[in-house]
Amino acid sequence: MNILIGVCGGIASYKVCELVRELKRKGHSVKTILTPFAEKFMSPLTFQTLSGNKAYTDKDWEEEPLAHINLARWADVFLIAPATANTIAKIANGISDNLLTTTILAYGKPLLVAPAMNTVMYKSPSTQENLKKLKEWGHVIIEPEFGVLACKEVGEGKLASIDRLIDWIYYVSEEKPLKGKKVLITCGATKEFIDPVRFISNYSSGEMGFSLARIFRWKGAEVKVIAGTTTAKEPPEVEIIRVQTTEEMREKVLEHYDWADIVVMNAAVADFKPSKVSKEKIKKRDKILLELVKNPDILEELGRKKGYKILVGFALESDNLLEYAREKLERKNLDLIVANPVKVMGKKEHEGYLITKDQIVELPKGSKLENARFIVEFIIGNVLRGGE
Repeated sequence: MNILIGVCGGIASYKVCELVRELKRKGHSVKTILTPFAEKFMSPLTFQTLSGNKAYTDKDWEEEPLAHINLARWADVFLIAPATANTIAKIANGISDNLLTTTILAYGKPLLVAPAMNTVMYKSPSTQENLKKLKEWGHVIIEPEFGVLACKEVGEGKLASIDRLIDWIYYVSEEKPLKGKKVLITCGATKEFIDPVRFISNYSSGEMGFSLARIFRWKGAEVKVIAGTTTAKEPPEVEIIRVQTTEEMREKVLEHYDWADIVVMNAAVADFKPSKVSKEKIKKRDKILLELVKNPDILEELGRKKGYKILVGFALESDNLLEYAREKLERKNLDLIVANPVKVMGKKEHEGYLITKDQIVELPKGSKLENARFIVEFIIGNVLRGGE
């Protein structure tokens, strides 16, 4: 993508350096426009070095009178970060007295606006009214975060994290075929306790479930994630409900099941649990006998009450992958099953197959985020249309 970033005069402008670096690392082309006051905080040379492109200031109008038009036409995504109260007020009232605000007027499409300022300034009626106006015009406001501000006050006003900013950039760049759809995802590992400190679990990181949540959101869906134990980075802007045991996950899934249009059961749920849980820590000894009993099969239970919902399951097998996965698809009344070899558990890399009643499609070997996109787009193009 071509990503244009408008940098305003706030202390948070230094964080945009890391944003530019990360976007470049991901293969995007980045250009920046600095307001006159932003130049007092950051040198244009810094952004030029990090982006590999010219960093524009008001002085560049002398050499390139149509810079505001050329930059507006070049950009696929236009982010204002940090967006100060002054620049937000100018955007809301159509004031174009510098290169940044003039380029904004020439852009003509929804902006990403990431406010950062003192919490009193942010909550002031004028700033809130201006932000409300921008939302009504279709611009996306990336809400600031709560924390200790540069002025030592504590409250809302911190610039959104780099991860959130990048997530919103991807969000606005995607078409929204799932707008109006609600997606419930489970992910991570469940724990089955032996005593207060010991438990049975597995290597699941939650990487695939969280990746699916990102892609579903980017495609326009409202997403909830019921997550067990995870080590992967949580997706921003998604509701995450935490559980520990399989029974807790079952309760939460059933609680939210009616809300969802699409249910994706990606969690690595423990098949067995100890028949008894010691209330006290078991003392060390030469041998203990641990009796296991079967856990409830949440996916099978959902298959029996499926109705018109799209139900997606996962199968992780060490052998006979396609045979076992297809049997699971039929037995649990699924619309789609993602079949994976055991080596993908807990790893960043991913491979496997998508299986429906009529198709077997091999997933490309790649990252879990890349294959999450493949899975979501397969659901949109092959599974969802067939169920509508």
